[in-house]
Amino acid sequence: MTTELAVPLGDRVEFLSPGYFAAMQEVVAKANGSYSPFSYSLNCENPPGHLSSTSLGYTLRFTPEGVALDETSDPGADLLESIDYNAALWLHSIVTRGNIESAGRRRSEYESLFGVQLADVPEGYRPFLTDMIDALAIRTIHNPDIDHRIRSFGLDKHIADFNDTGYTVFENAFSDDFADQLREEAARNHAGREDGASFRATMLLQRGCIWEEAALHPWVLTTADYLLGRGCLMYQSDTIVKKTGQETHPGLHSDYGASRIAEPFPDFCILSVAVWAIDDFKAENGPTVIMPGSFRERRQVPAGTTQEGTTSIEMSQGSIAMWHGATWHGSTPRTAPGTR
Repeated sequence: MTTELAVPLGDRVEFLSPGYFAAMQEVVAKANGSYSPFSYSLNCENPPGHLSSTSLGYTLRFTPEGVALDETSDPGADLLESIDYNAALWLHSIVTRGNIESAGRRRSEYESLFGVQLADVPEGYRPFLTDMIDALAIRTIHNPDIDHRIRSFGLDKHIADFNDTGYTVFENAFSDDFADQLREEAARNHAGREDGASFRATMLLQRGCIWEEAALHPWVLTTADYLLGRGCLMYQSDTIVKKTGQETHPGLHSDYGASRIAEPFPDFCILSVAVWAIDDFKAENGPTVIMPGSFRERRQVPAGTTQEGTTSIEMSQGSIAMWHGATWHGSTPRTAPGTR
């Protein structure tokens, strides 16, 4: 069975490219309605060099006769937003219509992650702008210049971590409010289970759009593209709840084992894992431990290998740990009361 794409790959367009503007013009040409005069303009700084050496943007002009599109930003517009190209791309490639709660969370996380206060478009013009962005979101591809995205998001150190040790930790990657909502959903997924039942709840993408929002985190997607190549697939999504004294992953293992990757492993990465700390991952909470640089072994963990020499991935709520799938890792028992 294959997934039916909403839009064929050949019809996808790059954000603010000539093809994108052509698609915008098609949407604007179909606009109906009469508006009080108003102009909204988006200016995107730091675009990839293959599109522009300065900035990119557009202006929508609402009039009694309808809507018109200028393929450039206007400093004199009634409402002007000026933000980083890759940050804007992330928000403009997610459909928002039909789920007000989800759209509100994404807006809040965007402002928290990028330190940008988004403008409030007046109510009378908001429906058209939302519909236009949604129509284009399903056709928008990521910036293919991965190095540009890495620099734009300030991920150079994290990429260096991967090349050195095989893992990294993104700190302050999501807000406490989002962590609280993720925790509530995780608790709901695990509620009512008998003692001794699996510590894992699977297939999160079928359990609510909040998990889709997590999966689309721009730092994780950019790093995944760097490690795995563009167009990687997401094949597993779980929540794990660990109780006092519980050991979920004793010893050490490589995630290539579950995928039955033959030894010697390829010298390029074919699988990566991202772990969201929706609670603190401190020593007493039973954090993951990892053997730095072990991905270079290109093999499964030899029998009898202990956790001696590993590094504990301790991180605060709101952090995301990510590692090369061939890296040897495990976990430690939770000693604190309660659950993680």
